[in-house]
Amino acid sequence: MKITGFNYSPFLIKLKKTFQSSQLIINERRGFLISVKDELGNSAIGEAAPLPGLSLETLSDDEIILNIMRGYVQDIEFPDDYKSLEITLANLHASPSVRFGFEQAIVGLLIKRNSNFIETNFGLTKPEINVNAVIGFGGVEDILSSIDEKIKSGYKTIKLKIGKDNFEDDYSLVAAVRNKFDSAIKLRLDANGKWNAVNALKYLKRLEPFNIEFIEEPGMDLLSLFDLAKDSPIPIAVDESLRSPDNAHTVIEESKIDTIIIKPGILDGFLCVLKLIQLSNALNKKVIISSSFESAVGKSALVLLASLTKHDLAHGLSTAEYFEANTCTDSFPVKDGIISFDPAKYPPDSSISL
Repeated sequence: MKITGFNYSPFLIKLKKTFQSSQLIINERRGFLISVKDELGNSAIGEAAPLPGLSLETLSDDEIILNIMRGYVQDIEFPDDYKSLEITLANLHASPSVRFGFEQAIVGLLIKRNSNFIETNFGLTKPEINVNAVIGFGGVEDILSSIDEKIKSGYKTIKLKIGKDNFEDDYSLVAAVRNKFDSAIKLRLDANGKWNAVNALKYLKRLEPFNIEFIEEPGMDLLSLFDLAKDSPIPIAVDESLRSPDNAHTVIEESKIDTIIIKPGILDGFLCVLKLIQLSNALNKKVIISSSFESAVGKSALVLLASLTKHDLAHGLSTAEYFEANTCTDSFPVKDGIISFDPAKYPPDSSISL
């Protein structure tokens, strides 16, 4: 496959209201849409959007990389087979967010060239993907009201951001949620690494009666989470402590942690995460795909990845509802807490003007 066109353009989308957790305050999302064309006239797009506070690279870093890439990717012959493609793309040495966007676009081209590309190379997709609603920081009554709205919208799994400076505030909130909604929802917690190793197990034992599906990042580093998972009465999941594919492989292959939350645009791109999903499927571990507030373009690739997991846990793909507008029509909207995935709708529309 020969790349005959490469372009990129910045985008900015505002959030309807500020999203806040113990780590992040988000009012808007900025990034780049990447467009590629092949010698057959096919075109496809991808998204590179580093998330300030979590991504190691910045938007300026990505623009420098994209400028450089524009000068040389049109001289590279990209193989049509997935294994060879993986090797070629690994040699580009791009940032994780640019790698994600460019790989998304290249895979999009290959799907247009071969309608069976997904099934042949990645396996069968599932038609429905469960999705969790995310509730950020706020007052208790506001949070209870938000959860009530999510339940009425069809969500059955709620991810609640905790990690306040005073644990008693977290405890009171979780107690209030369970008191009001009882077993009407599956409840998962995300402490964003706020707790220290000394207090984490004590806090988890206090939260045990509230029937928590799992808790993300209760500790400060990966090694402490490995130890904590051995004794925790609540299942442990990892997210932002995964700073490299090697970290993720270690968790999947060597730890008692069986739930891995991955933000593909932050970890190391589309193909890297695909390999981790395949490994997890083989070892009966669970990869949950989580959005880092991508636009509809980037989200479509996350939905494809989520459709390839072999479990029914909810994925973190509901962030589009926070946006005032979007970069294009969302081909995979959430309805009643579920995304319907039709491979025929992938890749997304590439007619966006860049």
